[in-house]
Amino acid sequence: GIGPEVWGLDAKIVNDYEGRSVVVDSLSRLNVEFTGSNQTKVNAYVVASRDALRHFLAGGSQAQNGTSTAEDQLREIQMRRERAAKVPSRLEDNPGVDEGDETGLYANIIERDFSDWGKFTQTGVQLSASEVQGVLLLSDVYGAFSEDTMALAEKIAFECQPVVVMVPDLFRNSPWKEEKSTPGHNAKGQSYEEWRATHSDLRVSIDIRAAAACLRERYGVSSVTVWGTCYGGGRALEAASGYLPDGNIHDVDGRIGPPLVDPMAAIAWYPTRYDATKLFGSKHKGSVFDVNGNKRQVAVMTVFASEDILPGARPEDAAQLKSLLEQDNRVNDQMVKVFPDVKHGFAHIGLSPKETDEKPDSFGKFVDGEFGGAGQVTLDSGDADVACLLSTAWMETYSRVFLPTTGPAVSKDDNEDEWQKLEMKDVSPKNRRDVREEMEDALDNFVEEPLGGRRIDQTDESEKEELAKILVSMQDENEVGPYTIAPDDDLNTIYAKLKASDENFQIF
Repeated sequence: GIGPEVWGLDAKIVNDYEGRSVVVDSLSRLNVEFTGSNQTKVNAYVVASRDALRHFLAGGSQAQNGTSTAEDQLREIQMRRERAAKVPSRLEDNPGVDEGDETGLYANIIERDFSDWGKFTQTGVQLSASEVQGVLLLSDVYGAFSEDTMALAEKIAFECQPVVVMVPDLFRNSPWKEEKSTPGHNAKGQSYEEWRATHSDLRVSIDIRAAAACLRERYGVSSVTVWGTCYGGGRALEAASGYLPDGNIHDVDGRIGPPLVDPMAAIAWYPTRYDATKLFGSKHKGSVFDVNGNKRQVAVMTVFASEDILPGARPEDAAQLKSLLEQDNRVNDQMVKVFPDVKHGFAHIGLSPKETDEKPDSFGKFVDGEFGGAGQVTLDSGDADVACLLSTAWMETYSRVFLPTTGPAVSKDDNEDEWQKLEMKDVSPKNRRDVREEMEDALDNFVEEPLGGRRIDQTDESEKEELAKILVSMQDENEVGPYTIAPDDDLNTIYAKLKASDENFQIF
């Protein structure tokens, strides 16, 4: 049967979205199929830059890199540069030969560039920056293919290149969708809890772990960050802890399930459906070690809304989670923030552009093109943008494998007390610009000013004397010194003296 070493290798593209968007952003959008729980197929929405897909197109991480590490690749690049330096500069020259150095003590000394030799060099930094990281985005109950979740995936992929963002369909093409005619029930007549019961915790856990294996095996990512919203946020916290439903590593069919997700960083937005005491703290039920037998280390960031009323996502739940994270020695850093005056879903619900029946007029098209929006521009970032910015920065800080970020943890840095507080300072967009209103007001109050002055043709000899008088009048009457204009100065000298006395001088 299928084992942990091959989970994710069979992932394949079943659909792509090329040419369906008018936005040119260097991203590829794909519908990928992989083997999940009970040997059945799972779909996922995948977004990545072209460069981040090179491992997938080459057949997977093993086909592309073999067993080489980033440090091995760096040394190969630097050695190749040395060998290239020994190439003859002229056709009649012989290749450089190390002679008279039987011990090899001085070999390659002349060719070696010690300014770029070793890890902490320009080439090392470039290689670190080119690492392709994986983001496992776990959706809310509206599913992987909801417009808002897809928009969030695209936002992460675009802002954090090169990354591969994978959104597995945790609900197997059956997300929650309330029928307008029967509030509280879906099209099958199921209540929310009845619908939830059709998606077992074990099956969802297997699908999440299989998706993480797919990122590693087929996309060759250097690390995995798990990022979840709402229901997916709870699953993200479980993945960070290494928690297994009922402690069961096996699949529903009895086979060994995929390996643990083992994320380096975890981000949960207003998480629900989790038991914090089982996941973190001194009495947690998660895993102490990762799949390689090393001590589990993960950086956890969570975002909450002050007006949230859903269990698990309320401010009091945030306080409990923060306390438990502080007690857990597997957590190398943590940040828990409660945003003021916002409700559940504030950071991603409404993220996708909404289609309307109203066609944009020429003014609307202009504003869209110039300002990237429909006539309103926020002067300060706003809660949703700040939540996303903090989250992507967190991921970038803690998910790099080669030349990782160094320095004190945010939660333990004496200079970062503002970020250690539970309450997020208010960054709501109180100041907004209404571009349409501003432009219409400018047009209504426009006063045409008559053109002053006269046109002088510098090529017309008869007008040079008039131009000289105008230039002389531009000099300060009290100007005394080498740049004072003399009565017999020609036109070029007059202009040169004006320019020399004032470097900002312009005729027009």
